Amino acid sequence: MTALQISEKPQTQEPKIAKYTVITFAPVQGFIEKSRKLRDLDGASKILSYLSWKIVKRAEDSGFRVISPANNGVAGNANIIQGMPNRILIQGDFLQGYVNSALAEGWKEIVTECHNWLTENLQISEVGWISSWTRWKNHAWELFCGTGKTIDEAMRDLETRKLRRDWIVPNWNGESSSLSGYDAIAHPNMDSLGLNDEEVKNFYSQLAEVLDPNGEPNDRAYINENERLSIPELIKRLITYRAIANKIHPELYSPSFREMLRKDDKSGYWTGWFMGDGDEVGKYLKKLSALPIPHDAEAVTEFSDKLRTWGSGFQDRFERERRGRVVYAGGDDFFGVMYSDTKGVHLNGTDAIDWLIGLREDWQSGNLGISLSVGFVWAGHSVPQRDVLQHCREAEKLAKNLGRDRVTIRVLFNNGQFVQWTTPWEYLAWLADYRDRNDDTGKDAKWSHVYTDLAQLKARHAIPPATDDKASDVIALELFGLYFGEDKQEILSQQRGKITGSEDPKSMIEWIDGMIKVGWQLCSNS
Repeated sequence: MTALQISEKPQTQEPKIAKYTVITFAPVQGFIEKSRKLRDLDGASKILSYLSWKIVKRAEDSGFRVISPANNGVAGNANIIQGMPNRILIQGDFLQGYVNSALAEGWKEIVTECHNWLTENLQISEVGWISSWTRWKNHAWELFCGTGKTIDEAMRDLETRKLRRDWIVPNWNGESSSLSGYDAIAHPNMDSLGLNDEEVKNFYSQLAEVLDPNGEPNDRAYINENERLSIPELIKRLITYRAIANKIHPELYSPSFREMLRKDDKSGYWTGWFMGDGDEVGKYLKKLSALPIPHDAEAVTEFSDKLRTWGSGFQDRFERERRGRVVYAGGDDFFGVMYSDTKGVHLNGTDAIDWLIGLREDWQSGNLGISLSVGFVWAGHSVPQRDVLQHCREAEKLAKNLGRDRVTIRVLFNNGQFVQWTTPWEYLAWLADYRDRNDDTGKDAKWSHVYTDLAQLKARHAIPPATDDKASDVIALELFGLYFGEDKQEILSQQRGKITGSEDPKSMIEWIDGMIKVGWQLCSNS
């Protein structure tokens, strides 16, 4: 064998199989998901997006190909505020040390700017709380990295590693925050033992007024005087403040956010709050990752691109039509609020139903390959934001639990009571087919007819209560057919499992009851 033949031999060997790295991260405490105000959700979305962007940028700068999240043609910096997912897929063995460095760098920038702004604008000495800020700067996040020869293998490795928790929670003393109850109340002397109530009160009063000098006491845009937040919860609020956000990154601030933060409790008008999530995204990604190389990576990138393109377009259309504000819409989940515009055009329930029908059509037009579940809350003007947010989460969860590809509409009254209806998307349109006793339809139809009949039948136990062990749905179905048509009654009866989520007659009664009560609230003209 010649020297030339020896030197060429390695070139005939099989090429190395590409490796993949999957990355995700999570807070060591629940400060991200705990939300009292819309600003909490906005701040949480910004933090997660910015940290994801730092990791993606570090990978790209190091010469790695980022498969997901896809760069969907939007200018790179704009991706920061578009709800960038915190699950990142990279082609190649992107060492965890580099990932950890990028995550730590991004979080340090956020923490430092928030801390500096407080010390400079409130003229606070850092001596009394610098140790607490340093601990949170170093121990706020838990990082997970999975690797494998295929995408599927890397994802499975990630799930295995997530079971091995490896994090440190900063120790604290004193009273806990009023938002999550997990951590100590942030104040200028929190490093010392004991709690000076007057000092804490003065700090939050000063902070609330400096951030929003035109607001009313305990009705401020950023922080209320009576709130007591931990350091990470405080950061979540401060990152939405223009002066701080712009120092972290010029694209981080959302100038249109302020108009929706404080509701006019004297207006008497309702608002619509929606929280949506793509169904079984992990299962769909697993299906794509099982494709042969390189089709697996191409399919995942295409899916990520479609999701981010849809989210960006949805947000642009929603706000361009002056329907309200989308707080985040970047990956497979989104959240926003419908409210009356500045021209005094007020929303009504029919507007909400029409928009929900259009939302599903909009989702389908994106050809995303997955279905959508949404929780929609039509809230009275005096319901606290914290309560509305909790009801949104519950409504979305209910839509998932009853079979996915559904919407749960919850009408939430000022006294905290609510009525709700969970239905597959295609049956929302049945509300428009209501026909009253006078044969009137649409805007002329009187929903009081069916609502009164339902109440009387339930009072006489002709329609049994949910607690009845031997419930019969015959009367409920007859009532439904009388007002919505025998053809729909037959469909509902034959496809009860698909439509109501169960073959149990109780589920049928609950579905019809919910439809009538929600229709009465949102579609009634009287």
